[in-house]
Amino acid sequence: MSEKPDVLAEDLVHDRWPEVLERAGMDSSFFSGRHGPCPFCQGADRYRWSKKYGGVWICNFCTAGRYKGGFEMLMRHMAYSTFAEAANHVRDHFRAGGQAPVKLRNARATSRANDLDQHKRNLERMREIWSKCEPIMSNDPVDLYLQRRVPGLDFVPDMVRFHPNLDYWAPPANDGGKPVLLGRFPAMVAKAFDAEGRFVQLHKTYLTPEGNKADVPVVKKTERGIGINGFAVPIAPIKGDTLGVAEGIETALAASMFRGIPVWPCLNGPSMAAFSVPSKLLETVQRVVIFADHDALTTRIDAGGSTVYRRPGSDYAEQLAARVRSQGKRVMVIKACRVGQDMVDQWREYNQRSAAGVAVRAPAGRVRAAQPASASV
Repeated sequence: MSEKPDVLAEDLVHDRWPEVLERAGMDSSFFSGRHGPCPFCQGADRYRWSKKYGGVWICNFCTAGRYKGGFEMLMRHMAYSTFAEAANHVRDHFRAGGQAPVKLRNARATSRANDLDQHKRNLERMREIWSKCEPIMSNDPVDLYLQRRVPGLDFVPDMVRFHPNLDYWAPPANDGGKPVLLGRFPAMVAKAFDAEGRFVQLHKTYLTPEGNKADVPVVKKTERGIGINGFAVPIAPIKGDTLGVAEGIETALAASMFRGIPVWPCLNGPSMAAFSVPSKLLETVQRVVIFADHDALTTRIDAGGSTVYRRPGSDYAEQLAARVRSQGKRVMVIKACRVGQDMVDQWREYNQRSAAGVAVRAPAGRVRAAQPASASV
C-alpha cells in the first residue's frame, strides 16, 4: 500500500465542506442543494451543491457539467495555487476547533501573478529533473525495485525513468528556515499529464542502489506542480477501447499484469478522483476500469453527533466512476479481496502461489481481455 499521512485532510472534511467554506467567507446559500447562481462565473442557474461523496459541486460552465470536490472550490475561492495549501487550510480549520482565520480573497487575488511565476519555476525544475533521467535498464535500481514490488513484471512502463542522483530536500527545521539537503539518491521518476496532455507533475520514489526504499523521511514525493489536481502517468499505450486507472504506480503495474489492459496511475487518491479521460482518447476509450485500494473503514462524528463511515479508496473510485459515466463510458470498479490490500498485494499472492506450484485460477482479466469490446461489464 502507498504511504499516507496519519490524518488526511479529506477525512477531516468529509461531509463538512459547507462549514469550512462558509468560515472561509462563502455564503450559506451556495450549499442549499438547489440550482442557483454560481459563486465563480455568476451564471444565474447553472450551479448546484450536492452532498454526494462527502460534498461536491457542479456548474455547467466552470466544471463543464462534471462534479468537482470541495478542495477545488476552496482553491478557487481562496485563490490557492496548490492542493497542499487547501489541505493545510482544512487542517488549520479543525486544529482551531472550526475557527480557522478568514483570509481575504482580494489579498490572495493580488498574488496570482506571483503564483503564475512560481508555477513557471516549478515547471522548469520538473523539466530539468526529467532531462537528467535515463531509460530503465535491466538491474538498475528502478528495475530491481519494480521487480521486487511487482514480481514477474514483463514490460517497461512508459513515462517512468531512472534518475541516478536526485536531491532530497527536507522541510526547514524551524519557521523561517531554509530547506535542508539530506543527500542525493537513485530515484524512480514518473511524468504525469492532465486531460489536455500537458506535463503537470513529477512523482519521485527515492531508492538505494540495490533497489530498496531509501532511508529518508518520506520515500514517495511529488513536486509542487503547477496547480493542476487531476493527472495520470500514461505508462502504457491504449490498445482497444479499455483504459484502467489506479492510485499508485506499483498498483497500476500489478493491475496491468492481472487484467492484461493498460492501467495508468494517478499517483494519489484525490488525483484519481479528479481524473478525466484525456481529450484525445474520448472517442477511443469506451470502458474505464478503476482499481480501488481496499482501505480500512474510517469513522468520525459529524457536527450533528452522528457517526460517518468512509473507505477513502472506494470513495475516490466512486467519484471518478460518476464522472466517467457522465461522459457516456462504461465503468467497472475492482478492489482487492481483503481490507488493507491493493492490487500489488493481490498480484504478489497470486505470483507466490503460482511459483510454489499451488493450483490457482488464472487472472480473470487476461481472459476477458480477449473478449470482444462489446462484452458486458
